[in-house]
Amino acid sequence: MELDLTGLCCSVPQLTLYSALKKLEPGTKIRIITDDRTVLERDIIPLLVKNGMSYTITQDEDNFLVVASRRT
Repeated sequence: MELDLTGLCCSVPQLTLYSALKKLEPGTKIRIITDDRTVLERDIIPLLVKNGMSYTITQDEDNFLVVASRRT
């Protein structure tokens, strides 16, 4: 599953990710793309932690890529 949250702000990224995480099966990976460090730090990471997800973050020139999976 992939979520492109590029350009989104306020509560939209958090609500979109929350909805996707509810549907995610154990062991399934989700790729999340954002161009906003604040969204990453304030919305994405805390929601992944709260939902028991493991994750990695990489950054290219303009975007952050988060690859997360539900711990089994």
